[in-house]
Amino acid sequence: MAMSRDQHPEVGSPSTLQLTKATTSLVQLSLASTSGACQHCGRSFTEGDEVVVYVFKPADQQAHEVGHCVCAHDEHRQQEVFTLGVHELLVTGRVGMASDATTQSTWPILVKPVPLGVSAPATTTIRWLPPETPLTEEVTPTAAQRQRRREARAQVTVSDPLTGEGDD
Repeated sequence: MAMSRDQHPEVGSPSTLQLTKATTSLVQLSLASTSGACQHCGRSFTEGDEVVVYVFKPADQQAHEVGHCVCAHDEHRQQEVFTLGVHELLVTGRVGMASDATTQSTWPILVKPVPLGVSAPATTTIRWLPPETPLTEEVTPTAAQRQRRREARAQVTVSDPLTGEGDD
């Protein structure tokens, strides 16, 4: 069933619980599997850069993986077609750095992730999240987090070639 921007699942519904679980797993998600550059323009990311990340989890896997990253600019297009059988998210955040003193290595991570939209395994479309959607279990977003989600959504461009607008 397609949802309009005005229809959102009740807190506690399976999709909300799944999103809460996914959001918790995104904290300090490694970006090391990406090229370290924007998929759209090729600019290398540095610590502190605002990014939009495509994250996915096939039904048979336990953890989310990073597909690709783009700069958080409104002219940088995002994923337009989503995959059946895969839980997919568009998440905004900042690039941070993690380090391991023992191995003397560092790698990029996603800092302060905020989910913008979700594509359930049974769909090929994205459902944009309202700014009030809980970030983690029983945590209501702060005014700053709601504003950040509004601003980030305004920067993301996803469209359906047939309609010219994103499909909620």
